[in-house]
Amino acid sequence: MEPRPDLSHIRIVLVEPQEPMNVGAVARAMRNFGLSRLYVVNPHPRVGPPWAREAYWVAVHAEGILDGAVVTGSLLQALEGTRFVVATTGRPRELYPAPVVPAWEVPRHVLSVEGEVALVFGRETFGLTNEELDLAHLIGTIPTAPEQPSLNLAQAVVVFAYELYKGALANGEGEREELASTEALEALFADLGRYILEIGFTDPHRHPYAMRRLRRILHKARLSPGEAQLLRGLLHQSRYAMGKKDG
Repeated sequence: MEPRPDLSHIRIVLVEPQEPMNVGAVARAMRNFGLSRLYVVNPHPRVGPPWAREAYWVAVHAEGILDGAVVTGSLLQALEGTRFVVATTGRPRELYPAPVVPAWEVPRHVLSVEGEVALVFGRETFGLTNEELDLAHLIGTIPTAPEQPSLNLAQAVVVFAYELYKGALANGEGEREELASTEALEALFADLGRYILEIGFTDPHRHPYAMRRLRRILHKARLSPGEAQLLRGLLHQSRYAMGKKDG
């Protein structure tokens, strides 16, 4: 019998899905490739919960994934407890807040993480906002023909789920790396955001762009819990020293 990789630490997060059949098709795709944990952020009322019957029609043999889905009111709530977040996008952006890789490179980043991992998929209409992308440690894309670049939501989930399953089969249970939690990183970025305004490194107008560049640098570093705490301590001590000097 073919070995079954353990992907139980990976959650699939759908942000504001609009169509019940897409959610059902996502559940089926997840079951195809050994994923079982579905989080849904602020779904359209016609989607559910309770989940529309159209979702169950499409979720062949994956009804249990729908029944066990976690519904949240915000993306941050859906990411609670995660150590690594992959956001997916098909739209080019002026500035990305994290490294960008094709779908087939995502497994080597994800499967080496100790703890909870989330793959985030955006709305059927326009995907994820820049502010939602800011929460990602890595951004995954699916190269497509320029004549028809966009994929259906469930199609995108199939591609990433397949790559994860294939990567897990090929690499087995390797050594995993403990990373700072999403909550710890967001606390660090909040401190850093205040600090760069206080020291005049940037102005309020350019602040979001500066922060996306800094996020990208720090996400490349894959900070451990201790490293994130160390950087926060450095920022706090610097602010204290500046205040003491001014006083």
